[in-house]
Amino acid sequence: MRTRTLAAALAVVTTAAGLSLALAPTASAATSVPDDFNGDGVADLVVATPQAPADGHINAGSVTVLYGSAGGVSPDRSTTLTQNSGGVPGDAGSHHLFGATHASGDLDADGYTDLVVGAPGEAVPYSGEYGTVTVLWGGPGGLTGDGISMVSPYATSEWSSEKDYGKKVVVADLDGDGVPQIATLSRTNLWAYDDLVGRTAPTDAARFYNYNAAVQPRTLTAADFTGSGRAQLVVTGSENCNGTTGGCQYTAAFTWSDSGLQELWLPDPGADASGANEAPTVSTAAGEVDGDGYADLVTGHVPASAVTTGEYSDAAGFVHVRYGSADGLGAHRTTTLDAPGGSRSGDNFGASVAVGDVTGDGYDEVVVGAPGKTVRGVSQTGATVLFPGTATGPTSTGAQVFNQNTDGVPGTAEADDWFGSAVDIADLDGDGAADVTIAAKGEDVVAGSARDGADWVLRGSAAGLTTTGATSFSAQDVGLTAPNAEFGSVLGG
Repeated sequence: MRTRTLAAALAVVTTAAGLSLALAPTASAATSVPDDFNGDGVADLVVATPQAPADGHINAGSVTVLYGSAGGVSPDRSTTLTQNSGGVPGDAGSHHLFGATHASGDLDADGYTDLVVGAPGEAVPYSGEYGTVTVLWGGPGGLTGDGISMVSPYATSEWSSEKDYGKKVVVADLDGDGVPQIATLSRTNLWAYDDLVGRTAPTDAARFYNYNAAVQPRTLTAADFTGSGRAQLVVTGSENCNGTTGGCQYTAAFTWSDSGLQELWLPDPGADASGANEAPTVSTAAGEVDGDGYADLVTGHVPASAVTTGEYSDAAGFVHVRYGSADGLGAHRTTTLDAPGGSRSGDNFGASVAVGDVTGDGYDEVVVGAPGKTVRGVSQTGATVLFPGTATGPTSTGAQVFNQNTDGVPGTAEADDWFGSAVDIADLDGDGAADVTIAAKGEDVVAGSARDGADWVLRGSAAGLTTTGATSFSAQDVGLTAPNAEFGSVLGG
C-alpha cells in the first residue's frame, strides 16, 4: 500500500530530482561527522535504486540523498542523481546499475564526506571491461554531481577482461595515514587504491588480490578489527572445493602491507572440523558491539540448500558475530544470534545487517532484517530486529521487533513487502542516538505494481528504537515516477 509520513514536514527548500541542493551549513566550518555531505554537523542518508530507469534507459540506476537535520530526514530536503545529472561523470545506460553499491568517507580531506557509487554493469568504452566507480565530492551545498570516474586497471589492456568492477565498494583508512581510501570488488579481484590526491582519478590500484575463479567474492567490509590504527578488509563469498563449484564458504581478512594485500583466512564459527554447517554469507557490517576498542564483524547467513519460495528461500537464517582483538577477528570469541523466540523457516533472518549506537550508551546495537518473515499469516511481509549492545556484546534481552503492523510504523503489512530487505544505522537528527533506516523493496505504492519499494526511518533513543516520529517515503515522494524499480533498496554497501 502507499506509504505515509507521520512526522510533520519541515519548512524547507525542495529540490527536483536530478538537481543539486544548496544548503548553508549551520557550522562555521565543515565537520567530521560520518556521512555528512554538506558539513552541517548532522549525518545524511543515501538510498540507492539501481533498477531505476533514467531518460529511457532501463536499470540505469539512481542515488537519492536525504539531508539530515534536527528534525531528521525528509524527502523535501533531498536530491537524486543519475549518470545523466549535471556534472556526474559518464552517461546513463541500460543495465549500468548505478547505485548497486555505495560507500562514503572524506577522501580529499576537506572536511566534507564524499560518496562513492558503483555501477557494475557499465561497459567501458574500447575495452572488454564492465563496471565503473564514481566519486561524488561533498561540499557546503551537499552532493552537486561534481566528481570523477574510476575504471578497472585492466581497462587499459585489450588482452584482459574484467566483469562487475565496482560490485562492492568500501571507504576506509587502509594504510594508517589518517586519510581514507577506496577498495572495491570485481567478479574475481579485490582492488585497493592510494589516497585520491588532488581529486584525480587513479589509473592503477596500489594493491590487489586475484581469486583466479577459485572464489566468487560477494561481500566487502572494512574496519580496524585488530586495533592497529589501520582498517582491514574482509571478503566473503563461495569457494570451489570438494569437487563442486562454490561448495564451501570463504571468509578472509586482508591487511595492507608493503608487499601487497596479506590474506588471513577466517574459520566459520558455525562449522565443525569437516566444514559442515557452513551457510553463505549474504550480509556484513562492522562496529563496536562490546565497546572494547576493537571493531567487530557481524555477518548474516542463509543456507544455500533451502528451496526458494517467492523472493526468499524457506531457510530460517542466522547471524554470527566475530569479536575483534589484537590477535584478529574471532580469535578469542564468537557469538551466534537467532531471532527472538527462534528463527522460523522462511524468515531469512540475517538477509541484512547493520551496526551502530542506537541508544547513545557507547555500545553498538545490531539490527537484523528478516524480510521473508510471515507476520499474522501474511507471507513474506518481513520484520526487523534490534539487539541491544552491552559490554559482553549484543543480547537478546530487551530485543525489539518491528514490522508494518507494529503500532506507530507507517503502512500495513502485506504479502511480499520484504520489510527488512536492507537496513542502515546513522544519526540523522544529530541527537547522539543513531536512527535505523529499513527498506522494503517489495512495497507496492503505485496501483497495479508490486515492487515499487520504500524506506522507513525509526528514531533512536536511550531506551532503544521508538516509533515516535517514524517516517516513510517512496519514489514518488522524491519526484520519481517509475513503478517496480524497488526504490531505495540499497542502503550502503
